[in-house]
Amino acid sequence: MNKKIFLGIVTLGMVTALSSCGKENIDLSSDADVIFNGYDGYGTAAINEGSWVYDIEEKFGADLSLSKLAKLEDDLDDAVEFSLSSNENLKNGDEVTLTIDVDNDVIKDYDFKLSGGSKTFTVEGLEEIQSFDPFENVAVNFGGMSPNGTATVNTSDANSDISLNYVLDKESGLKNGDEVTLSIASNSGSDVEEYCLSNGKIPTATEKTFTVEGLAGYATKFEEIPEDTYNKMLSQAEDTIKASASSWSEGNSIKKIENIGYYFLTPKEGFETSTGNELYCVYKITADITGYTDSKEADADDAKPKKREDVYYTFFNYNNIVLLEDGTCSVDLSSGQMTSNTVNSKYGQPNWFSFDYYTFKGYSDLDSMFNDCITSKISNYTYENTVQ
Repeated sequence: MNKKIFLGIVTLGMVTALSSCGKENIDLSSDADVIFNGYDGYGTAAINEGSWVYDIEEKFGADLSLSKLAKLEDDLDDAVEFSLSSNENLKNGDEVTLTIDVDNDVIKDYDFKLSGGSKTFTVEGLEEIQSFDPFENVAVNFGGMSPNGTATVNTSDANSDISLNYVLDKESGLKNGDEVTLSIASNSGSDVEEYCLSNGKIPTATEKTFTVEGLAGYATKFEEIPEDTYNKMLSQAEDTIKASASSWSEGNSIKKIENIGYYFLTPKEGFETSTGNELYCVYKITADITGYTDSKEADADDAKPKKREDVYYTFFNYNNIVLLEDGTCSVDLSSGQMTSNTVNSKYGQPNWFSFDYYTFKGYSDLDSMFNDCITSKISNYTYENTVQ
């Protein structure tokens, strides 16, 4: 019990009666009341114990010393407990029961005893509360590239006259299909519903979920690349391969270009990489070569360069293939690159006192190519491989 009640606002005469054992009975329920405040559905109840402590001290403590008066106050505090069946989230028409529990053994040495009991009160007088949607006309805008998109909040059109903070649970590292939750918070850091109630309103919700959409994003599977886009990439690759042979010496040329599959790499989740994806268009090249196998063949008396076939493998690489919001695909064809790796042909020509083998931009075998394109990056990338 709060001793500040000594100065209770309402002072009513206590109902007293002389008990059979000569002690005066004091009915605490006669002066007790419940006060309701707040708004309908969000009301609170507080106990007004009345002036019983003050009245007892006036009547039974007038001749007591200060120390005994203090003990009387402590004993009264220990002897009585006021409680409510409910004290929050109340609406008009609800019933609240006030219970007064008394332990007269604590005050057995005094010339009075106490009685309590229960009283039921009906909630009334609570004001109607105005609800509002704090997310009406509040937008979450998504930008950047999936899966590294960003989210920002636009409250410029918000219709709430209560000043609120809007907080996103995630603002970066987003991809299409992710969900972000926008929450409201009070400027003071207090409970947001209590803050709104103090301004005479209640929010219909304190958070709202938004789905990330509309981000341009890197292709994460080869099948996401449209066929017409892939054909353009192959055409550019093959034109470049043909152009690379334009500097070959006379009698040498490309006989056949075969696309034998692709490697497609995408970053592993949570790993930072220099590219959003990588596509390697892999080719088997058959070349017509005019030359000798070695210097011994070239030094023979009747030596003439022979026309032969040689085979090597090469690739053409594209990075950062993007899927746009409208479902189309974007890739910078001019940024594609042919491998810079070189491999010796089986054939060549004598050159003064030495023998020079022709060189190709590529690899002699697919294992070497796979090692450079895939194995060296496998810690940070996952890959698709259709090259047999």
